[in-house]
Amino acid sequence: MSMTASVLAPVDDEHSVLLWQTCAYADDLVDAVRSGQGLTPAYDAMLEFLHYRLLPYLRDEERNLPPARLRDDHMMQLLLSDHDRLRADVDNIESSRTRRVLTLATDAFVDRLDRHVRREEAWIRPADTAAPDMESWALPLLLDDQIDVDALPSEHRSTLVRRRLMWLRSGETLRLDSGSDLHSVWQALRASDHDAYTWVYEEDGPTRWRARLTRRGVES
Repeated sequence: MSMTASVLAPVDDEHSVLLWQTCAYADDLVDAVRSGQGLTPAYDAMLEFLHYRLLPYLRDEERNLPPARLRDDHMMQLLLSDHDRLRADVDNIESSRTRRVLTLATDAFVDRLDRHVRREEAWIRPADTAAPDMESWALPLLLDDQIDVDALPSEHRSTLVRRRLMWLRSGETLRLDSGSDLHSVWQALRASDHDAYTWVYEEDGPTRWRARLTRRGVES
């Protein structure tokens, strides 16, 4: 199966974006395997994406997909079983000990995710095909390295930013972009996480505020 099969069309919904991102990381990993060169950068990038972006997305999806949105309870259980198999596929990728096994495990994972996305979109009631109960900011918050703070719910911005920062590894960077001062976000972060992150303003008003945050120290 081609890693980019079925995802070359413009990405116009959360599932398409998720599948496109997954295939991009998988393509890089398989290319590294077949080239015979070092695997570490592509392998680490793939696992980082899976553990810190895709798997949290599946957990959020499970919390936000009430059974009423599906045609029957059996379908809900099948979708949840799909999630369990996807998690097992991630474990298989991580535990692969040879290049051939790694290629097979990666291909199997992408194929399962593609089938899962198609199944879910076919089963969810037509009025809810645009990722039920998931706001437009939810997937960018999980997947992007630059966050539009203005798009987040105002009463939960600091909490959502902190949650996203928790997924960063040592040395990884996240950028915040806003049309209003980010000082309140910085204060909330300092109060809860002290010196866990460096904060550097790349633009400090008067119309745009942009900050670069980098996680310090050793990974927990």
